[in-house]
Amino acid sequence: MSIFFQNISSLTNLKILSIPSNRIETLSGLESLSSLEELYLSDNLLTGISGLESNTNLRVLDISNNKVSRLENLSHLTKLEELWASNNQLSSFEEVERELKDKEELNTVYFEGNPLQKAAPALYRNKVRLALPQIKQIDARSKAIIFLGSGEMDYKDHNSSNSFV
Repeated sequence: MSIFFQNISSLTNLKILSIPSNRIETLSGLESLSSLEELYLSDNLLTGISGLESNTNLRVLDISNNKVSRLENLSHLTKLEELWASNNQLSSFEEVERELKDKEELNTVYFEGNPLQKAAPALYRNKVRLALPQIKQIDARSKAIIFLGSGEMDYKDHNSSNSFV
């Protein structure tokens, strides 16, 4: 267990934990945080997802910008609403479907920058929608302000080819 996690283990009523960019390699030590609802772990050194078995109240899990190669050990997170997993090493749609299909509350996923998205960018969003029909948002949609010749402004969707989400 890391020294950091030893120091927070007494905070059993903690609801939100944000620890990005801390060179965290494993999640062991979070067992006592059973009230945890939001966990932000972006920009660390995680290679897998384990150690969250006691954190069944998680609604938001952010593991973006790590080195996670397998989507596993999430089946017990039945309250999960958002999973942010951008820029990892996830490559299997089968794992995505297996781990997330029964999550009725799950409405937002971020998988951009993973091999599963890069391999077939044109089909990626359709595959996620088929695997996870409950999803309402797949990755972020950026809007840009376009200045028209008359000085008027218009909002343009950069992902207009993916407007079905």
